[in-house]
Amino acid sequence: MKKVLILLLIGITAFTVTGCGKDSNGSDSKEKSEAQSSNTKKGIEVKVGQNIEYADNYNISFTDTNFSTKVEPTNPGSEYTYFLADNGNTFLVLKSVIKNEGADTLEGSKLPEAKLIYDNRYHYDAMLVTEEDDGSDLQRYKQFMNIEPLKTKKIWYLVEIPQKLETNSQTSLIMQYKINGKTYNVVIREHRSK
Repeated sequence: MKKVLILLLIGITAFTVTGCGKDSNGSDSKEKSEAQSSNTKKGIEVKVGQNIEYADNYNISFTDTNFSTKVEPTNPGSEYTYFLADNGNTFLVLKSVIKNEGADTLEGSKLPEAKLIYDNRYHYDAMLVTEEDDGSDLQRYKQFMNIEPLKTKKIWYLVEIPQKLETNSQTSLIMQYKINGKTYNVVIREHRSK
């Protein structure tokens, strides 16, 4: 009898817990979307062309942004690496220059990661690549991204996205970085009301 009573109580508890999800009008997903939008807005806004300085003696300048189905180095050599988007996709490329003003080598594994936020809701992880100083090639491996003291390195952030995200100019595109506990939002495209 006790076993039956315990099983009955467990069943009622499980039924009650599963019944506490989102309601029929989807308010749970709406609250989640509003929370994500709020988190995006809380970051420090940065424009392309601006510079961010860090307490650990290096800084990053965001120099240019563009869309491309094929990402190539600026001055391709006879053999070089390139990145080709899948059919129906394109790359958003945010170019930066990072300068190491510290006394130690800045390891490529410690460079800031980024994600693209589209329309304050959709998130895409960025891939880091570095361009050779002479612009002849691109490297994807972090060991090629080490920056010696008082040197600079060109770091590109690539995000493969559906092409419709490029053409829908009414919605926002923000590249978000989290560095030293702070969030930076590099505005690629601002939301425009219809």
